Amino acid sequence: MEAIDIVRLEEAVVSFYRSNSQNQAITHEWLTDAEASPQAWQFSWQLMQLGKSQEVQFFGAITLHSKLMKHWHEVPPENREELKQKILESIVRFAGGPKIVLNRLCISLGAYIVHMLGDWPGAIEEVINTFQNQRMPNVNADVQLWIMLEVLQAIPEEAQVIHTSVKRVTLRAEIGKRVPLVLQTVERYLKLQMNRVWDVETYSNMNRAVKCVGTWIKNIGYSIEGCVTITAVLLEVVHKCYWPCIHAGDGCMTADENELAESCLKTMVNIIIQPDCHNFPKTAFVLIKMFLDSLAEITKTEWKRENDNEDIIVHIYMLFVSSVERHSTLLLSGITSSDPELSVLVHRIVQEILHCTDKPGIYPVEESCSTMALAFWYMLQDEVFAMQNDEQKHKCWEYIKPLYAHLTRILVRKSEQPDEKSLAKWNSDDLECFRCYRQDISDTFMYCYDVLNDYILEILAAMLDEAIADLQRHPTHWTKLEACIYSFQSVAEHFGGEESRQIPRLMRVLAEIPYEKLNVKLLGTALETVGSYCNWLMENPAYIPPAINLLVRGLNSSMSAQATLGLKELCRDCQLQLKPYADPLLNACHASLNTGRMKNSDSVRLMFSIGKLMSLLQPEEIPKYLDIIVSPCFEELQAICQAESKTPAARIRTIFRLNMISTLFSSLNTDVDDESKALPIVQPVLLVMQRTMPIFKRIAEMWVEEIDVLEAACSAMKHAIMNLRSSFQPMLQDLCLFIVASFQTRCCAPTLEISKTAIVMFFKDEGCKPLMQQLLREFIQHSFKLFESTPEQNFSNISDTMETFFGCLSQIVKKIPQVLEDKTLAYDRLVFYAQRGMTLPESGAIRNSIQFLTHFVMQSRNHPHVTDVVLATGEQTLYTTMMCVGYLTPRSQVDKFADILLAMNKKYPAEMAVWMKSLMATPNFPTQLITDVDKTRYTALIVKEKVNKRLLQQHLSEMAIKTRGLTEKFQ
Repeated sequence: MEAIDIVRLEEAVVSFYRSNSQNQAITHEWLTDAEASPQAWQFSWQLMQLGKSQEVQFFGAITLHSKLMKHWHEVPPENREELKQKILESIVRFAGGPKIVLNRLCISLGAYIVHMLGDWPGAIEEVINTFQNQRMPNVNADVQLWIMLEVLQAIPEEAQVIHTSVKRVTLRAEIGKRVPLVLQTVERYLKLQMNRVWDVETYSNMNRAVKCVGTWIKNIGYSIEGCVTITAVLLEVVHKCYWPCIHAGDGCMTADENELAESCLKTMVNIIIQPDCHNFPKTAFVLIKMFLDSLAEITKTEWKRENDNEDIIVHIYMLFVSSVERHSTLLLSGITSSDPELSVLVHRIVQEILHCTDKPGIYPVEESCSTMALAFWYMLQDEVFAMQNDEQKHKCWEYIKPLYAHLTRILVRKSEQPDEKSLAKWNSDDLECFRCYRQDISDTFMYCYDVLNDYILEILAAMLDEAIADLQRHPTHWTKLEACIYSFQSVAEHFGGEESRQIPRLMRVLAEIPYEKLNVKLLGTALETVGSYCNWLMENPAYIPPAINLLVRGLNSSMSAQATLGLKELCRDCQLQLKPYADPLLNACHASLNTGRMKNSDSVRLMFSIGKLMSLLQPEEIPKYLDIIVSPCFEELQAICQAESKTPAARIRTIFRLNMISTLFSSLNTDVDDESKALPIVQPVLLVMQRTMPIFKRIAEMWVEEIDVLEAACSAMKHAIMNLRSSFQPMLQDLCLFIVASFQTRCCAPTLEISKTAIVMFFKDEGCKPLMQQLLREFIQHSFKLFESTPEQNFSNISDTMETFFGCLSQIVKKIPQVLEDKTLAYDRLVFYAQRGMTLPESGAIRNSIQFLTHFVMQSRNHPHVTDVVLATGEQTLYTTMMCVGYLTPRSQVDKFADILLAMNKKYPAEMAVWMKSLMATPNFPTQLITDVDKTRYTALIVKEKVNKRLLQQHLSEMAIKTRGLTEKFQ
């Protein structure tokens, strides 16, 4: 980089911090280059001179930190003492502020100490002595404490990110020797504050001290046996933050008290969840008992709706849940153990988490704790059922059964929706949060079923009776009933048709509820529940008529989305049982569509049910419903095409109508049973397609630039093929003409996809094979035209098409390897463009190009002409592969190249060994950053690996780190 003018640099910094985002981006790039240059060691000090603007001083400080973090190797050993002195002098100079500059200088000193631990082993002790004993003249004692804590907190954080030649494990072990000193220093300081009055500065420094402990424990770690004393101090701090305001104040903690208490609780979480702490169960027992003894009284006091100190309760429960999740073995041993103290502890902690789940109020507006307990209930039953000892497993299961029975009742209550009066204080974010929370509760009901089995229905049925009785006493109290129905819905998948006690009762309740008098959300949940029990209805068809009545009612309400979903599930699972009701149901569906009140998505979904119901009719009855339900779709599409209206509104209507047709094509199939299959009937979908193919062709011509319209049109035909399969053959010629006409206008993903579907479906049929061979040639030829017309530098613009092309071709070669028998295909060009696709930055193109080459190579030995192509292009394929691994491809995608290397090594082992050795002998290939020794080693490892994909991926990943010069970062 050219010499940097300090005046220009200062102007750029000020401009960066005071300009808009567009100008910032340009300036940021220049400043980043300046920051990385060797000159930054000099100008960082110049920028921090007194009298400069705060922005300029701050940039000087972050530049110094960046150099220490990333470019330590540029500092000669003889200059390191001078660098230390300059950092310390700058810290003294900025002790009076600005704080953001002082903070960055403290972090810089932390980075310096990490680098110098080998040469300056007493660095941390000196920092503590200097600032703790106030040896800095003219600097306030509180500021000296602030500086010490900032430096101490920076050390473990910098150890995680600095670029150094020392291995991280070694570095952490060296820093780990100082953990006791840091803990003692903070512990001593916190104890001194316990009998003093805390002002704002004290709160700030105590919070910093507590966070410092948390950072050291989290990043470096320390045996929990050595953390008992500091834990006791942290609990004492939490007490002093909480109880004075309860006993003598207004009962609400201040912001400073809250922040300090939260920091203490988060630090204790860091202590109790350390990776190796399960090796010390006795100490874990002591710590968890300390938590309960000290904090349980707080949770008891705050166990109420909309309490003022919700934040501290959230963090206390987080500590309880984290403790038992990390020490689940201790928890289970407490259930099976004869040790009364351990049994009492387990009972206490489980009851606390049960209380957390049952926190009064509706989440997230009236309480915010209960959600964090839900993961515990999954973990507990999962751990119990994973136990190896059957006797202990049975004992634990018997212990947790009443817990999960109680939990089921709690979850029904917690899933209650806010009523109309409460909704005024809810915003859209709250409602979305509650929706996700209800889904989590629904998942937790499944875990309750795993423990309780069919007994869960008895619990839910009893609560359903209570809710009905409550509704009869209070006709507006709908939320309890809705929550009960939702709970039944959550466990529906576990119950087949054999259940004959509680589900019939539920179905009768759903049919009898006076929905018109109650909130419409109750109807929505009832509709979803009917859909969930379709498997049960299939074996209990007597309950289908009331289910149909309910769903039809829903079609004409604001809950039409739930009604169309429920009807779709009913028609899918109980299609044959619906035969007696097909006519009236189709009429009801037609009437609902005609109202025009349904959302487009609901109308599209309803067409699935219409297709399933039409499939049940006598052949002579089907045209009537095609005319009244399907014809309007094509009439509107015809009108749009004739008017040549390409407005946004016309585009939306075209996609909507095509989606309706597509959904109908996916479900309308008259071969529903053995009786219908015996009759030689022309499929209705074929009749529709024969009449409407000109419209599809016109749509493809008219909307050639609108990929989503083409997707919708191709999707309709794809669904027809997938649904009718061999019955589609009469339309195959017309389909191919449509595809080729589309290719001639534009080669794009939707037409490639439908070509692949047709080829895979019909290629093996001898009667269709010539047509499919020609379609494959067109498929490849028109893709080549697109690739050839695209400039080399613009291939990313067509990466989505390349992704689809090679994805489809991979599937064709994998499922129909006979396609490779055709000697007229330009296999060498296919390989060339696949190599090109591998070099693109887009992950989809990379993945599918590799997959195509992999399948191509794996099939090649079965066809001599394809073998010749692989032998002719193999070295270039390997060259491209190693270039991508070396530097071209994003590092996260490198492991994908293992597939092509394994395929090559399996089918062409001798050739691959020669090619690899020749390529890797090339100087500076793939980059100059990897040594010849490493290249030789990785060549041997790659050539050796013929089976183990995971191991080969590991070799490629390590090699990519070497070739990109990232070794220091990943040590």
